[in-house]
Amino acid sequence: MTIRLLGDRVVLRAFRESEHPLMWDRQIAEADEPGGRDAPERRERLYERLRGSGAWTPDELRLAVEAGGTLVGDIQARRSAVAMPSGVTELGIVLFRESQGKGYGTDALRTLDRYLFEEEAFHRVQVSTDVDNIAMRHVAEKAGFAYEGILRGFWREGDALRDYAMYGRTLADHQGSRADRVGSP
Repeated sequence: MTIRLLGDRVVLRAFRESEHPLMWDRQIAEADEPGGRDAPERRERLYERLRGSGAWTPDELRLAVEAGGTLVGDIQARRSAVAMPSGVTELGIVLFRESQGKGYGTDALRTLDRYLFEEEAFHRVQVSTDVDNIAMRHVAEKAGFAYEGILRGFWREGDALRDYAMYGRTLADHQGSRADRVGSP
């Protein structure tokens, strides 16, 4: 079953085959990774993941983020059995630079969060990001995720260890916010 979710400002859906080269170009241009275009095996791995989008694989659900009929990025829910306990998933989102700051990220997180609690029976959804990624931290908070603390030395960038901020929502948080929306005038 292919998943398609409608938010207030975005549509979360499977990637179209015609969007694969754009995602490769954006990944290389925005990640600024060495040897990017000279790695056909990396491109094929990305295309394979995009072909599997719109439905759960053993490790993730990957969806395109569309706004106004245009692809603006992607969002994933990761649930690797090695890294996450049952019922817990971590969200990741990447929006193209020109699409940032328009509310698409907040709406995408809220939309996928709602789906995961209501349709997939997760009991915890979390987001982590580099402590210096102020924009993503703001998006997580605006989407209703509670700041839970710092994961010290969490991510390795070359020889440097980076601290990450952790945000989370539980099923009880979701049910409480849903009751607030239903009960408000």
